[in-house]
Amino acid sequence: MRVEFATEALASYSQALTRLHDLNPLAAQRFAERVSKALRRLGTFPRSGHFVPEYATLPIRQVLVEPYRFFYCIDERRMLVLILSVWHGAQLPAQPDLPAP
Repeated sequence: MRVEFATEALASYSQALTRLHDLNPLAAQRFAERVSKALRRLGTFPRSGHFVPEYATLPIRQVLVEPYRFFYCIDERRMLVLILSVWHGAQLPAQPDLPAP
């Protein structure tokens, strides 16, 4: 499956990466590599993420790349894993917007 970021999720991830890069460029590079590896794995094993406890009734899963949580949904028809939202683990996440069916 393809893995894509929703616009808002990509902006959140980019901001996190920029903040980390400003503090420690090497740490930002390692984090980006870990994220890339986790997202490639999602493309191969889209159901490997856990359901989100805060939103147990929604078809949303998450993958953790410490210290961030990447929330996603699976669109079987389009063969797509869509990253809906990216939150720091210390934040209480807002309910991610699901794409229109």
